[in-house]
Amino acid sequence: MKNFIQYIASILAFSVLISCGNSSSEMEGIEVEEAVTSVEQIELSDAQFATLNMAWGEFEERNFSEHISLLGMVRVPTEGRQEVSAIYGGYVSDLKLIEGQEIRRGQVLFYLENPEFVRLQQEYLESKGQVEYLEAEYERQKTLYSEQISAQKNFLKAEAEYKTTQAKLAGLTKQLSMLSIKVEELSPENIRSKIPVFSPINGFVETIDAVPGAFINETSRALTLLNRDHLHIELIAYEKDASKIRKGQKVRVSIPDLDIQEIIAEVYVISQSINEDRQVLIHAHILDEAFEKSLVPGMYVEAELDLEDRLVNVLPETAVVEVEDEYVILVQNSKSETGFVLDAVKVKVGISKDGYVEVIPITDLDPTKPILTKGAFSLL
Repeated sequence: MKNFIQYIASILAFSVLISCGNSSSEMEGIEVEEAVTSVEQIELSDAQFATLNMAWGEFEERNFSEHISLLGMVRVPTEGRQEVSAIYGGYVSDLKLIEGQEIRRGQVLFYLENPEFVRLQQEYLESKGQVEYLEAEYERQKTLYSEQISAQKNFLKAEAEYKTTQAKLAGLTKQLSMLSIKVEELSPENIRSKIPVFSPINGFVETIDAVPGAFINETSRALTLLNRDHLHIELIAYEKDASKIRKGQKVRVSIPDLDIQEIIAEVYVISQSINEDRQVLIHAHILDEAFEKSLVPGMYVEAELDLEDRLVNVLPETAVVEVEDEYVILVQNSKSETGFVLDAVKVKVGISKDGYVEVIPITDLDPTKPILTKGAFSLL
C-alpha cells in the first residue's frame, strides 16, 4: 500500500512539471506574437487633423533626373603646367624668382653658364667660314670635271667635304637656336658663355627646384610654371557608374571651403579605361569661367552628376515616414463623423529633389484615395 501511494505521488508530481512547462511555452509564444504584430490602420480625429495642421494630397508626375554623387579636385589642364629645364647643363645665375610670382611669356627666368656654349659658337663660326670656301672649291671642281680637265675623284672629294660641312653647320644652327642664340647676329666679338632661359607661358611660378650657383643638367627640373587661364574639375566615378556617364552631362559642383552655393560644369572628357582602384576619371569644363577666379588648383570638391530625366510619381517628402528601416505612407481608407481611418502602406523611395521624393508603391493603390502629405510623422 505504501509503495502504491508513492507511485501515485510520483505521477502527480510529473504531471505538475509538464503543466508548468506548457504554461511557460504558451507565455513565450504570446510574447513573440505581440512583438511582431504591427498596426496596419490608424484612427485620426478631425481635432487632431486641425491641431497638427495636417494636409491631404495625391501623387504627382514630375521629370526627375537621377544623379550620381562624386568627389574630385580642381585641376589645371596638362598644357597649363610647364616644367622648365635646361636644354644643356649649366650653372644657374640671376635666379631671383619666388613661388607665386607672376611671369609673362618670353620673360627671362634665369641664366645658365657653361664653357660648352662657347665651344658651340666657335664651331659654328669655323664651319661657316669653311663652308664658304668649300662651296667655291666644289663649284670649281664641278666645272673642271664637266670639261674633263680634272679627275672625277677630285670632284667627288670636294663635293663630300662641302656637303659634310654644310650638314654640320645646319646642326650647329639648330643647337644654338635652342640656346636662344641668333646665328645671324653671331660674330667672334659677341661669343658668350651665358645664355638666358625664357618663360614658355604666361602664369605663375609654382615651384622652384634650382638655386643660384648650382649646376643643373639637361634632365633636371629648374622651375614649374602654372597657367590659371583655364581650370577644370577632375572627378572620380566608380566602376558601377561608368556606363551611365556621357559627354555633355551637367555636373553641379560645390566647394565646402568657399561661399559659393553651386558651380555648373559639363562633362567633356571621360577616361576610356578603369584604373587599378576600379575608378573612372571624368574631366568637366566650368561653364561660367568667372568662377575660376575664386578657385585654386588642388581644392577638393563635391559634385552631383545629373543623368537623363525620367517621369516619376512623387509625393512631398513629409508624406513618407521611415519606420524600422521601411518606408510608409498613410492613405485614407474611410471617413467617419469624427475623423478618418488611415491605412499604413509600405512603399519604396527613389530619388528626391526640391522637397519631393519618388515613391514606388509595393502594392496597388486606389488613385482616388487621398494621401496624408503633412503630419504623418506624428502618427507613426
